Amino acid sequence: MEKRNKLIAVVFLAFILIVPVVTVVRDFVAPEDGGLSEAERAVLENNGSLQDEKNEESTESESTQTDVGEEAGGQVDVEQGLPAFVRLQNTLNGFTERLFGRTKLIAFNTGLTSFLTGGTYIESTQVLLGKNNMFFYKTELDGHPIWDYMGINHFTDEELAAIAGNIVATRDYLASRGIEFYAMCAPNKEIIYPENMPDTIARVDEVSRGEQLAEYLAENTDLVFVYPKDALLEAKKETQIYYKTDTHCNQKGSFVMIQELFREAYGTHAELSSVEFRCDSTEYLGDLATLAGLGNEDKYKIDDVYVFEKDTADPAQYHDQTLLFVGDSFGGFLSAVCKGYYKYDEVYWEYPDSFDIEMYDKYNPDVVIWERAERYCEKFGADNLRK
Repeated sequence: MEKRNKLIAVVFLAFILIVPVVTVVRDFVAPEDGGLSEAERAVLENNGSLQDEKNEESTESESTQTDVGEEAGGQVDVEQGLPAFVRLQNTLNGFTERLFGRTKLIAFNTGLTSFLTGGTYIESTQVLLGKNNMFFYKTELDGHPIWDYMGINHFTDEELAAIAGNIVATRDYLASRGIEFYAMCAPNKEIIYPENMPDTIARVDEVSRGEQLAEYLAENTDLVFVYPKDALLEAKKETQIYYKTDTHCNQKGSFVMIQELFREAYGTHAELSSVEFRCDSTEYLGDLATLAGLGNEDKYKIDDVYVFEKDTADPAQYHDQTLLFVGDSFGGFLSAVCKGYYKYDEVYWEYPDSFDIEMYDKYNPDVVIWERAERYCEKFGADNLRK
């Protein structure tokens, strides 16, 4: 028994030492961009999940350049000026992301914990396995969706007033340019499918930040601001509206959200049953399963991919207008649905974090829709869509 324990200890120590060494050698011989495999990165880029990462990198770089200034030859050292411990932390985080075999180790750990718990739990820093094989986003580095679900991160009155002021000012600025303006908050998946959340996560308050913000704006402003929770809860009784393995809604859910905006903005509405969707795949594996290291697990390739047939849209709801949709990764499908209701070739989607005021001149929109996912809804007070 003692010999066996020693052998296990030696193997373990060898393993934790070999992986970093191999990583260093690999980085020296053939440097890599990051820890995600090409397949994982393709999935995340396809649905927009990496766009915020790119924008944050760009924003951090620009901010550092502003603070530090340009060095000789116009080159900027983005690490210069940061505290030593921050530089060390960034270096360690980057090394961890590049660890040799990282995605395989994640997949092994996830698969092992799933096997040992009978498929009721997976070990992941970013992903939570709920009931009925539904995955949820539990990150604390990309918003706080679990806090939103628990109802423990409500806005203060001062924060709500500041957010309202920014949205109203944006609406007024666009009105001065003759542009219609509407805003939308896309509910987190946890809010729409609470029955699939693990019982171990208790809700302190069932009013989430998105709902709190929508209620405040309805009571204190005349904005068209849509938080389509109730419509989505009703629609899910008939069909799947968020992917099980992805953090985003599918195009059926996107259609429901857009129709709720139309109800508020134009006084028109179409039922989900009145339009058609084609099914392009029945084996989609989304970003959450990928982040959990389950990219090669056939058992989780369970989602249907629906595509809105735009020619089935009610012509009475058509607006012969150019639309600029300023929204996060939910905006991909939301703006795609909008192509059935605005000028098809003149529906443009831009990220709030990369938005520039000159885009109004570039696209010359008649309508602007500003969207943020619930886990980012505080950014309604920080994004700048106006002068």
